[in-house]
Amino acid sequence: RRRLARIVYDNTLRLNHLVTEVLELGRRDRATPEMIAWPGFISGFMEEFVLHDSSAAQRIRVVSDEVSGVMFDRRHLHRVLWNLLDNALRHASQAEGAVRLKARTVSAGRVALHVVDDGPGISPELQGQLFEPFFTTHASGTGLGLYIARELCEANNARLELLDSDAGAHFRIIAEGSGS
Repeated sequence: RRRLARIVYDNTLRLNHLVTEVLELGRRDRATPEMIAWPGFISGFMEEFVLHDSSAAQRIRVVSDEVSGVMFDRRHLHRVLWNLLDNALRHASQAEGAVRLKARTVSAGRVALHVVDDGPGISPELQGQLFEPFFTTHASGTGLGLYIARELCEANNARLELLDSDAGAHFRIIAEGSGS
């Protein structure tokens, strides 16, 4: 009975997570982009993220070169970064700085947010399916995380892409923003 109760509980959590992600996808049309002060946002975000995964304090290194703001819906940016960093930590080593989040100005009025991990990377066979709904390589995943992240980026006139990388996975968000 205990084992059956655990199976029911685990599946209930999985279904709840799926419903939450589907509801989040429905919110993409209600984007209200604002110029978010990047230093304050990322500081608060990381404080919250470390409460979710205490290893993040050592395993994630944040570098913010000359970026002062990002034009994005605050809830959407939170969701996108949460998904990317959670995935990166799942696949990265336990080493200090195994995941890097770098914000930098790439051109006048555009910023790039890079999430790079030191994990095994994404095989070329899987790269084409990565942003498709319900595609997952994680046993308890819903397969909606990266799909929703890309949709939320597009709703904010931003672009999420997977870049070629010699080691690990490398995601980049290009968005409107401002330098220092």
